Amino acid sequence: MGRFDGKVVFVTGAARGQGRNHALRLAEEGADLALVDIGSAGTVENPAYPVSSAGDLEATRQEVEALGRRALAFEVDVRDHAGLQAAADETAAALGGIDHVIANAGISDGFRPVWELSADNWQTMIDINLSGVFYTCKATVPHLRRRGAGSALVLVGSIASIKFYGWLSHYTAAKAGVRALAGALAKELGPEDIRCNSLHPAAIDTTMTDAMVQLGGVAKEQLLQQFRDSQLIPHNIEITDSTAAALWLLSDEARFVTGLELLVDAGESKK
Repeated sequence: MGRFDGKVVFVTGAARGQGRNHALRLAEEGADLALVDIGSAGTVENPAYPVSSAGDLEATRQEVEALGRRALAFEVDVRDHAGLQAAADETAAALGGIDHVIANAGISDGFRPVWELSADNWQTMIDINLSGVFYTCKATVPHLRRRGAGSALVLVGSIASIKFYGWLSHYTAAKAGVRALAGALAKELGPEDIRCNSLHPAAIDTTMTDAMVQLGGVAKEQLLQQFRDSQLIPHNIEITDSTAAALWLLSDEARFVTGLELLVDAGESKK
């Protein structure tokens, strides 16, 4: 039996990158999925972030179904609370409830100091990387509470939640907020035996890294080398490493783990 047989998991940022990998591994472990990503629901202008397409999201849905699991795909911008609420409600009605949530959707930006960072870029980052996580929780937690004991959330932060970075102040601030939100939810939901943890990966080579290269005007291999140089273990962290941590946090193997800030960072936070 899979660790998630009979479970329904709501995943944002599911069209590509870490979110997609999380969704596919959950399906392999028996879960049915609600897959959320922006698709044709909007654009990100400041910064000019290259968002996923409707085709990316549909490809994830098809791969989940090819694994024998049910999948619903929702093109929703996480800045749209009403859209997230509708997706959560439809998921619960169609799949019988929601057991788990991975709030993974987010963006990055180029590198600049605070005095050169535009107010628009700051606001977009906070709206997507922090408020979008709050809206996801607000839409889904009532369904988790109906499901009851054993439900769990993973809110995806970043190494930047723990080890603060200059030249990415808006990203760092938003991800630090995700870390704090997860701790608050752990306290609020603990009496109902519902868990909330935060996951903080260091840099992983995904489409987000490609966006940082594009927006920051830096060579990709130079950026990846900087990532490795900042770690105690100087190797690229793989997307599978982040997924393994996310699934463990949701699983019954972690049934007494809540309020944890789990780093998958090759020791970067200790260097």
